[in-house]
Amino acid sequence: MDIWERLHNSEEINMLEDEEFREITIPEMGRSLGLCNKINSMNPYDEETRKLEEELFENRLPKSSNILAPMQIDYGHQVQIHKNVFINHSICMSAAAGIEIEEAVQIAPQVTLLTVNHDLKNKIIVKCSPIRIKKGAWIGARAIINPGVTIGENAVVGAGAVVTKDVPDNTVVVGNPARVIKTIE
Repeated sequence: MDIWERLHNSEEINMLEDEEFREITIPEMGRSLGLCNKINSMNPYDEETRKLEEELFENRLPKSSNILAPMQIDYGHQVQIHKNVFINHSICMSAAAGIEIEEAVQIAPQVTLLTVNHDLKNKIIVKCSPIRIKKGAWIGARAIINPGVTIGENAVVGAGAVVTKDVPDNTVVVGNPARVIKTIE
């Protein structure tokens, strides 16, 4: 099992002692953040910007999906974006365990997606869990999605919500911590 699978499977990883972690994730972080830096300094509608975004996601970004700069994504290798996705400016993805954004998802400005957590007693130990945002979901501005959370199909996460547990399909959640306030008929 490689380091990406280990991170995806929530294995506890010592960031200082695990050679595979250092040898593989650190170069990928440098690659991803370097590309984000270039993208962030360009006109968002420049043809070259799109080429850099495709490079960031290793040529897996569908033509029908768009992400606006600025952005901070630490592991482009770990992000999967499906068709017809729109991600507004200032997205922050801490993606070590993997982030999957399914078809027709809308993400508002300044959303944070976090897959990484640290051990409470030994902060050098990371324990990561993937995030999945299912088809047709809408994430409101400045929402925070925590490690291991799945956002259900057609669900809506209100602006500023802090999502700490899975959101069922066809529901609206708001608040900190986020709670269901409505079912979408």
